Amino acid sequence: MSQWAAITLSAADKEKHHHDSVCQEFSRGVSFTDAQALGSWRLLVYRAQGGRPGGAEGHCLQFTAVTPEERQSLSDRIGQYVENLSWGNLTLKMQVPCEAQAGNSSVRSYYLERLGGDGAYRTLQVPPPSAKLDLAEFHRYPMRFKPVEAQYLALMDCHEKVVFLLGRDQPGGELQERLRKAISAYWPEEATD
Repeated sequence: MSQWAAITLSAADKEKHHHDSVCQEFSRGVSFTDAQALGSWRLLVYRAQGGRPGGAEGHCLQFTAVTPEERQSLSDRIGQYVENLSWGNLTLKMQVPCEAQAGNSSVRSYYLERLGGDGAYRTLQVPPPSAKLDLAEFHRYPMRFKPVEAQYLALMDCHEKVVFLLGRDQPGGELQERLRKAISAYWPEEATD
């Protein structure tokens, strides 16, 4: 079995599963802890449903642990506007791009609610402090994480139907091509609905 089997699905699996179940299957049987995501990651390759795999040289994501104080502050500020959130499970903060890379551009922050120990999370993007708060402003979408070869992090955005492969460093050409091929398995060309 290929070392990339951890991030690929068999052709039979792709044909029999609906796109939503692909998200659930992505991290099924995976043991994942918040600590595995912590730190800065470079976006190596990605693939959207119905699209070609792409490179993402230079893009950076940063994951930090949410402190109890930060969690309480968020709950006090927006708790009445967010439904069905287990505040104690709001464990990770994802910033895109990394603060060090942001320069003059703005950093988008997403809080991640852990849904289980299998890499399942749900996002919470907090509007800027100046925004008028409303229940409709808090869109929350499922995401899945899984470690790959103890050095990469695979992430599936289940709403936008995009698979990302993150690494600590930018790989060389041969490895980059292998990563593109591995990530292509998620969205076969004919599955573009």
